[in-house]
Amino acid sequence: MEDALHLFDKLTAAKPKPKVSTYNNLFTSITRKNNPTSTSNFPTIFSLLNKVNRAGTSPNTVTYAIFIDFCGRSNNVDLAFAVFSCMLRRGWTPNIIILSSLLNGLCVKKRYSAAAQLLDKMPQLGFVPHVVSYTTVIKGHCESGNTDLAIDVLRKMDTEPNVFTYSTVINARCRQGNMTSASELFEEMVSMGIQPNVVTYNSIIRGHLVLGRWREASRIFKEMVDRGLAPDAVTFNTLMDYLCKQGKTVEAHKLLNLMVERGEKPTKITYNVLLHEYCLEGRFEKVGELLSSMTREGLRHDVRSYTVLIDGYSKNEKVDEAMDVFKKMQQEGVQPNTFTYSILLDGLCKIEKVEEAEDLFRQMVTQGLSPNIITYNTLIDGLCKIRKVVEAEDLFRQMVTQGLSPNIITYNTLIDGLCKIRKVVEAEDLFRQMVTQGLSPHIITYNTLIDGLCKIEKVVEAEDLFRQMVTQDLSPDIITYTSLISGLLKLGKWEATSILLEEMKDQGIELNVVTFNTIMDALCKEGMVGKGYKLLDVMIQRGLEPDVVTYNTLMDEYCLIQETSKAFKVFELMLSRGHKPSTVTYNILINGFCKWGKVDRARHLFDEMPCKGLQQTLATYNIMLDGLYQAGRVADAKEIQDKMIASGTSLELQTYHIILHGLCKNHHTDEAMNLFNTISCQKENLEVRTFNILIQGMFQAGKVNAARNLFNSILANDVVSPDVLTYTIMMKGLIKEGLLDEFDELFLSLKKDGYSSDSVMLNAIVKGLLEKGEVNRAMGFLAEMDKSKFSLEASTAASIVDLVSKDGQCHHYMKMLPDFSQHCAKSNEINIDSSTSSLIHKISG
Repeated sequence: MEDALHLFDKLTAAKPKPKVSTYNNLFTSITRKNNPTSTSNFPTIFSLLNKVNRAGTSPNTVTYAIFIDFCGRSNNVDLAFAVFSCMLRRGWTPNIIILSSLLNGLCVKKRYSAAAQLLDKMPQLGFVPHVVSYTTVIKGHCESGNTDLAIDVLRKMDTEPNVFTYSTVINARCRQGNMTSASELFEEMVSMGIQPNVVTYNSIIRGHLVLGRWREASRIFKEMVDRGLAPDAVTFNTLMDYLCKQGKTVEAHKLLNLMVERGEKPTKITYNVLLHEYCLEGRFEKVGELLSSMTREGLRHDVRSYTVLIDGYSKNEKVDEAMDVFKKMQQEGVQPNTFTYSILLDGLCKIEKVEEAEDLFRQMVTQGLSPNIITYNTLIDGLCKIRKVVEAEDLFRQMVTQGLSPNIITYNTLIDGLCKIRKVVEAEDLFRQMVTQGLSPHIITYNTLIDGLCKIEKVVEAEDLFRQMVTQDLSPDIITYTSLISGLLKLGKWEATSILLEEMKDQGIELNVVTFNTIMDALCKEGMVGKGYKLLDVMIQRGLEPDVVTYNTLMDEYCLIQETSKAFKVFELMLSRGHKPSTVTYNILINGFCKWGKVDRARHLFDEMPCKGLQQTLATYNIMLDGLYQAGRVADAKEIQDKMIASGTSLELQTYHIILHGLCKNHHTDEAMNLFNTISCQKENLEVRTFNILIQGMFQAGKVNAARNLFNSILANDVVSPDVLTYTIMMKGLIKEGLLDEFDELFLSLKKDGYSSDSVMLNAIVKGLLEKGEVNRAMGFLAEMDKSKFSLEASTAASIVDLVSKDGQCHHYMKMLPDFSQHCAKSNEINIDSSTSSLIHKISG
């Protein structure tokens, strides 16, 4: 630029004065060499035009044409028109080149109306618009979606259109899906002797494929080849993309082979189309072949190629492989984009590797990339799924700070996360914020919040939201009704549930398996497992196949009421209907058999699990261990324990508690103490329950000193603090051993240590003292219970009744005996029975 300016200064000072053509040559050189998108040299360049005038040389049409063209290429059409006006004022007549530049500049700025007006004025200025001028305006109308106006211009052309003119309009019609009009224009073009080119055919082929017309697209492709036109990479890419989207990768690969045979070099797009589909199908051997072909062709993998691979691996849950590709692309100097990061984040979140996803998110920001709404939504969803909702809320706020507006997906995700951790009040606040932001909640939003409210038994608020939803012209679906039914049944509102079922019927909404399971669970919790079973029959009669949850619900209730044979019949029915039991199914049955002393049957089911392809979980082992220890089968329990360790299952503190309790119950207190010492070294966070089990075990074995030492060790350490149950166990043990003075001291120290006696403790003390014949002491604690309005447990009440019947004492405390009103209980049962019968009748109907 400096050299050009120096030359210009020399020209203006030269004698004789240079011709205007000399200046024009210099202006052409300057404007062509300067970046038209940069405005930094604009003032300098335009000052030259004024200097020429002052030097006594008048610019001519060519001069103005050069500057108008420069303005047009610089995307500054207003300045171009200013130069044009200056030219007209100085008496120069524009030429077709100048007018074409102005037309093009207007179209670039999307001022299509002004471009059309200029085109109409060109004949008035004495110019017949060139085909390029018409095509420029036609293209502008097409880009703005005004294809009808484009065709009007085509019809009014004073010069013969060319292949580019027709191809522009045909392409626009194809993009609109108007293939009839596109075909008519194509035929018109051919009839005028204008031969279609590859671009024309590509538009027609793409148009048919967008509408799913493979046969028509194939016919056009064949016609194109028959006319002697060679399909280009765009043609093949378009056809292959359609086939891949239809899952026809074999046919798409054949097209790739045909492309190579015809001498057409595949592009990155060609390979990416196939790579994407092979990745989605999980055919990674084909992916490897294509990558090798790309390398042989000298095609460097770009960000799209790598992103396609990462997407494929992620969608097939091969996130480690996706991460390897991610690292490789960076090693090869290809920078991931926001889309690449978003895909990887999604893959990591789906397999709950959310901490890795958070690290990746931070890396993305460090690289200078701006996360978009999809990126934030993905990570917020991942955090909510693992219940890290506080972190999700922080991310939500960060997103807003970055200037991104949360969308309906963001709000729905966070509302769902809050509801799942029972922060429903915060979810309601977010719901209101969402509405304030102008977003309309849809059915998913309402369903999520209604379900959250019902889960915390705020059914009235849920019903209010239900009514609000209806006023918003949103129709409740089966999910809405099932959530409300669940909430009502938790509160025992059977009649209200019955009304809701009637409403569902009126709305034509059929009950699904989840709804049936909800009602069945409520029936079972009310002890009406027989009616629950009847509901199973209703489901089958209505053609609705029960799922594993249905059967598990019934089995669990039968096991609870000692009807293990009926539970097993449900299990057999489940198998006969082709359902595969889950680990939960086996856990229910094993627990049921263990609880009611049928340990051998439980052990048979336990051993059967691996044969059925089910892994014995920690819960399974815990149930089996507890069952064997409770049955006094210590050797078998130890065998299960060894098997558990051999399987690689980690023993948690709960498992150790079961073992400690089992050893103590079966008088293996020395082993229990040895195990306690071992786990004290292994586990950093022992619980007070661990000590409580052992203290109770030591008292049961008559090892008072050992119990006392364990209690004192709790008081001496800073890790575990005793709870009220610890004191209760100690007091019961001391009373049983007749150490009443020590008991008195311990009770007095209770309040001093910041603890309060509860109902369980006082019942245990009263009962223990009465059994020891310490009636007066017992009276004092009964008075304490009366003062605290604590109820007597059945066993304590029985001890008092027994004492009264023997010597007439304790009449004052007879009033504390529980009032079991059989009449009231029976009446309530009849009401529930009536409501549930009505409800089942409605479902059956």
